[in-house]
Amino acid sequence: MRASDKAKIRQRRIAHIVLVVFSFSLMFLGTLDFSALRSARMGFSDFVAPLVDLVSVPVRGVETMAQGIRTVASLRAENVRLQAENAMLKRWRRRAEILEGENRQLRSVAGAVAPERRRPLTARAVTAPGGAFAHTVLVANGTDQGIEMGNPVVTADGLVGLVVDVGATHARVLMISDINAQIPVILSSSSWPGVTVGNNGPNLSLRFLPEEAAPKIGELVLTSGHGGVLPAGVPVGRIDMVQDDFVRVQPAVDLRNLSYVSILVGGTDGIDMGNLELDKYYTPLPEADDKKLFEGVNASGEIQ
Repeated sequence: MRASDKAKIRQRRIAHIVLVVFSFSLMFLGTLDFSALRSARMGFSDFVAPLVDLVSVPVRGVETMAQGIRTVASLRAENVRLQAENAMLKRWRRRAEILEGENRQLRSVAGAVAPERRRPLTARAVTAPGGAFAHTVLVANGTDQGIEMGNPVVTADGLVGLVVDVGATHARVLMISDINAQIPVILSSSSWPGVTVGNNGPNLSLRFLPEEAAPKIGELVLTSGHGGVLPAGVPVGRIDMVQDDFVRVQPAVDLRNLSYVSILVGGTDGIDMGNLELDKYYTPLPEADDKKLFEGVNASGEIQ
């Protein structure tokens, strides 16, 4: 055997011996008590912790500032977005309020019934009713839309008045509350005829009732249709006071809050529209014991 081989065998044996000794050393060290080492480590940690905390304070401040900057930038962008959204919502709200008002106003004429041979034409009231000397209202339709003098004006609730003056684009309506307005009517439950007269106030007077008529509070008053200017059966109001010979009628329509009305066009062929004094169409009959004192037409169009 050569000397080099022997040297290699010795080196391997020495390495094996060192590894065995190191292994036994580790096993021995694992059984020892490391409390002293742990105490030293904790002491070192207690010494280093304040230093680490002192160094981390400005780091945390920088991080907080950076986070604040990012938050401010985000809030600014969010604020711009919310302002734009708020402006858009305000525009939609205004639009919704306008449409709601128009819808509420148009509902006042949506249920208006057009009698036979008459065509309803919706018009917007552009002026409020007059004061103590005249109760009229101006509507935004005129001869360009086929409006004529004498056309009845109604809403879904009942009669508003008559067109008494017409221009190309506007017309003036004499309301039933005007002192010059005299409307031939009948009582709905008894068909007794009469005439409502305006007094430039909120209520009407019911006059020219036959002596045997007995009007009742709450009774509906309808147009009689005499003369053909006004269609029969349109609600004028309800009786709300009966005192001796005085009968008061509350109009069916709130004449102080008109927004939209329906103008009944047509149906007046053969009628002299040059004179709109309605009482001339309401002619008393000769007095007789077996007949009523006034000629009239009930709500269904039958002569009484």
